[in-house]
Amino acid sequence: MEQHSQPDLTIDLGSGVRALASADPESSILTRFFEGYDRAFVLPDEREDLAGFRKCLALNRTHRRAFGRTHCELVAVLEDEGGARLGGINFLATAVNRASAPDIAVALNYVYVEEAARGRGLLRLALSAVRRLATQALDAGPNAQTAVFIEQNDPLRLTPQEAAADTLRSGLDQVDRLAIWARMGAEVVDFPYVQPALSPDQDDEDGLIYAAVDYPSEAVDAGLLHDHLESFFRISVLKGEAGPPGGAAERQIADLAARREPAALLPMTPALARLRSGRGTGFDSFRDLAREAAGR
Repeated sequence: MEQHSQPDLTIDLGSGVRALASADPESSILTRFFEGYDRAFVLPDEREDLAGFRKCLALNRTHRRAFGRTHCELVAVLEDEGGARLGGINFLATAVNRASAPDIAVALNYVYVEEAARGRGLLRLALSAVRRLATQALDAGPNAQTAVFIEQNDPLRLTPQEAAADTLRSGLDQVDRLAIWARMGAEVVDFPYVQPALSPDQDDEDGLIYAAVDYPSEAVDAGLLHDHLESFFRISVLKGEAGPPGGAAERQIADLAARREPAALLPMTPALARLRSGRGTGFDSFRDLAREAAGR
């Protein structure tokens, strides 16, 4: 069984902010990350517990080169010069060897900014940290291109109770949050994404938007999306297990393995404008609305 130890990483992000990251399940960085995470994420099927994070990070020792690709799962905290926590990040970085596609695919599993630190441009600094940390963790060259993918709550799929609980805890409603990510360059991946259950006690989550952040082309190569999601599902979601036969993970991976056409990227801004004007009703998902609003 492969054993690989990844040292903790520290990078200076400028503006008096630094990122401290670890791939070690016993690191104090995980504990600090989780303290903020536990307050920021409340919806039951999107939440990971501390034991789940530890299990994912432990896979760095055994799954570094699983599935014919190189991986590293990291947790990180952003802090100021005095050591106060400003936010946190958890992501999986995967080296992908596909022609005409980015070198690294990142599943940005969770990112949060502490309420007292908002309004300082920390989300953009967090994205910079993710790209730099992914490159270092995978021992990639300085010119490696990184694609960042994220899950986001779909305002058309949440129940009123879920939306209220999430807004109360985060301080932002789902439409405002999507608008922030749209300014970061996020676009909807036109693929019927479902997050497999994070544990046997949870359900598959079909109320999410899958998005790419500042992707370098107008569509995502199907092979890259296959490799990325296979690694993400098996490591970050299923904790090294294969998942149930015919389950959400297996179905999506099989779909992408057979697919030849890339997955189009749909701009968020036209769909958000429709939601805010009250013309976003009648759609089953934000992805469907984004496709219609973009004239696709």
